Order: sequence, then structure tokens, then C-alpha cells
Amino acid sequence: MKPLSIKSVMPVRAAEEIRGAILSGALLPGTRIKQEELAARLGVSREPIRQALLMLQREGLVSTEPGRTATVAHLDRRLIADVYEFREVIDGLVAAKLAKSPASELASLDEIVARGREAVLAKNVRRLIDLDIAFHTGLYEAGDNRVLIDVMRDQWNHIRRVVAMVLGEASYRERIWDEHAAILEAIRSGKPARARAAAAHHARAAKLMLLGSVAPHDENPRR
Repeated sequence: MKPLSIKSVMPVRAAEEIRGAILSGALLPGTRIKQEELAARLGVSREPIRQALLMLQREGLVSTEPGRTATVAHLDRRLIADVYEFREVIDGLVAAKLAKSPASELASLDEIVARGREAVLAKNVRRLIDLDIAFHTGLYEAGDNRVLIDVMRDQWNHIRRVVAMVLGEASYRERIWDEHAAILEAIRSGKPARARAAAAHHARAAKLMLLGSVAPHDENPRR
């Protein structure tokens, strides 16, 4: 294997910066991506930017058409529905499994819920997104299902984009942490059916909220 050159690393670093802007909502769906502008802001030539955009296109975050400027990919309503329908089933199964062993180590998830409530008060949306993902990833890890963790890892980028748009609504920010706490309480009750219902309700409510906040491609997305 050959050592990596600075040139070979630049597209990866550029992709990280652009990806971060997309996931945080700084670059909204449908936004045109001007390579010259990005190259100037990141202090690189256009070639690393071009390669970075190809990487992000493969991830589904950027759309490019021959002869047209690259744009931030629109949020896919069908993908959102599919992911959350999957989560409604899987999250319910994980919660039910944990309820059969209510002595499972969940203290770290209590801490995440506490930090989530603090982030709500601070109106720190980026922190809220990170903590929301950490909570659900923590449940999967507590359920000790490596396949599920790997499968969901590929979906968080898309989910993160949607959540970044809707967490601006204060009532939603508060509600998700109440629902997270309810899931933990249900797991600790030792009643699998109750735990399954709490987790499934949370995923179902999130799907309805997200789909209601994502406009079709021919409309302007709402902030």
C-alpha cells in the first residue's frame, strides 16, 4: 500500500465539509452548488470539489445532471416513509427485547435524555440531532444487534437532514424527549408489549411529523 498524498486526501476532506453543511441544513435541498465558490471558500482547486461532489452523489446527498450545476438532493418522501415504517417495526422489537431483561444497562440513555432536555432549553438544534441519533443508536447497542446498527448507519445521513428541518419547532423538540423517556420507562416496566408500543408510537409520530414538513420536489421546502 502506498502512503496517501495530500492531493488524494483533499477530495475526502472537501466532501466532509460539504456533507456537514448539507446535514446541518446550512445547504438546503435544491440549493445550487457552485464549484468555484466552494473551491474559494475551502481554499482548494475545483478538481477536489468535483471529486467530492461525485462522492456525495453516490451517497444520495447531491444531484447532478449532464450540463447542469450540481444541487443538494431533494429529500425523498418515499425514503422517509420507508425508513420510518422499518423503524416502527424494528424499534418496537428492540424495546420489547430489552423489556424482557429490564436490568439492561440503560443509565447512559437516561443521561442522553437529560442532555437532550438541556439542549431543548438552549435551542441547540445541532446538539439535539446528535443526541437523538445517540439515543436510538444506544438502544440498538443495548439490544446487541450489530446487523441493525450497520443497516441504520447508512440511513442516519438522510434522517439527519429531515430532522434538521423540523427541530426548529419548539413543541416537537420537547415532545421527542418526553417520548424517549417514556420508552425507557416502558422497558423498565418489564412488559414487552408496552415497550414495543411506546417505541412504535415514537417512530410513527416522527414519520407523520417529518412527512408533513417535507415538501414535494416541485415546491419550496419549508424551514
